[in-house]
Amino acid sequence: MIPPSRTACFALTGAALFLASGLARPAVAAQASDWPVQRMHAPSSSLSRLSQADQAIAVKLLRPELGPLFQGDAISVLDKQIRSFRAERLNLGGSSALAVQPDGGELCGATGNCSFWVIDLSRRRVLLRADGIQGYAVDPAKPRSVPDIVTATHESSTEYEKIHWVFLNGRYERQSCATVDYADRSGAQLPQPKVTPHSCSPEGN
Repeated sequence: MIPPSRTACFALTGAALFLASGLARPAVAAQASDWPVQRMHAPSSSLSRLSQADQAIAVKLLRPELGPLFQGDAISVLDKQIRSFRAERLNLGGSSALAVQPDGGELCGATGNCSFWVIDLSRRRVLLRADGIQGYAVDPAKPRSVPDIVTATHESSTEYEKIHWVFLNGRYERQSCATVDYADRSGAQLPQPKVTPHSCSPEGN
């Protein structure tokens, strides 16, 4: 069983990796028109159900990200944990990729927000890493182009934080951020979600 302290440690380690990756640069404020209402979802299958080759790529790329949380454990323990993660295949401009998240539990927050990665299987590299993500959506793209990705963080029962990611210089970078409210201050459901664009915070999410 993973010690409870690993939840906080996981978030701190992920944040440090996120900053080191160069993705934490300031992003422009979004426009309301940048945020169509999208159906967000989490990866739905288990990484262990994919081919052995795909599993091996994911495990190799995620080991450095998660290794500090499993100090003192055998590598097999870490590998088993990664293979239990949820995963979903993506087609990114003709390249095979995976969206990957921990399978809940103590590697995620109480509201279901988890770290999130997009892995390029063809070039064997991490294209996107983010902390505190509940769901994501891939925007439609023109043929042969790499689609944008939107991630959502569950802040409360009626509020989400969203990040719009674009593919630049061989990886995904934050383009814009917004708060999306589904109810007014009295708790009444809004006929249309209220989108409030804002500048992305320096720490990423």
